[in-house]
Amino acid sequence: MCRLLGYCARRSASAAGLLTGEGLSAFTALSAYHCDGWGMAWYDTGGPHISKSPRRAAAEPDYHRLAGQALGDLGLVHLRWATPGLGLGYDNCHPFRYGPYAFAHNGAIHPQDRLGEMLPADWERRLAGTTDSERYLLHIMWRLAERRGDMIAAVADTVAGIAASYAVNSLNAVLLAPSRMYVIAWHDPARIPAVELRKRGLGSTPEEIAGYFHLAYRATGDAVVAASSGWPQPGWTVLPNASVLTVDRVTLETSVVSLDLVSPAREALSAGATA
Repeated sequence: MCRLLGYCARRSASAAGLLTGEGLSAFTALSAYHCDGWGMAWYDTGGPHISKSPRRAAAEPDYHRLAGQALGDLGLVHLRWATPGLGLGYDNCHPFRYGPYAFAHNGAIHPQDRLGEMLPADWERRLAGTTDSERYLLHIMWRLAERRGDMIAAVADTVAGIAASYAVNSLNAVLLAPSRMYVIAWHDPARIPAVELRKRGLGSTPEEIAGYFHLAYRATGDAVVAASSGWPQPGWTVLPNASVLTVDRVTLETSVVSLDLVSPAREALSAGATA
């Protein structure tokens, strides 16, 4: 499990500027528990540019330096809590890149011995690492090609197909494209890992446990910021489960679409996922 932060702004912005120093400190403090790596992606006139490390964010000078810089108008930050069984190391750190897209995920997909079935063989060969998360991105890219560029339909196909074929606690993700930010909110409340969260001090009440996979966003005239829970977010709007927040990079116009309304039959997706 991990923590996510995505942003889309009218001009080049820093994570520190968007959250304030206090907010960034509170978010970064989550790396005490989500301590298996960090990564950032950003777009300026080009991109995506990516910097990542398998070390804990709070202990990395590069993390603090980049968080304080106005890197671009579109970007994301990821704090990793590695799923047991999936190795540490640079190639397994988020964000992942595919062409002009950057992606970070929070959640776990089981069983791990069937992860190779998530993709057709030619897509499986494109992996750089070994994670379920990178396969999740490639699954979206595969579906995007089949859907002729319709990203929401590709995400809906992917989420429905994975959820139908695997045991998944969360498919929360931030996906950056050259013209938009997509924030995917999907989790299974029955699979929240309450015992592990309590062990790490990440939930002392039923409400905190239930809200671990919540994603929320804040929209102002200058930026839209979305993030995982676990730190103060007064006035933020919680995304409904099984939905996607889309933010236009030029206008900052937002829309929230229910994945249930655009998903085809799960049976067909499950059959196609292993073809």
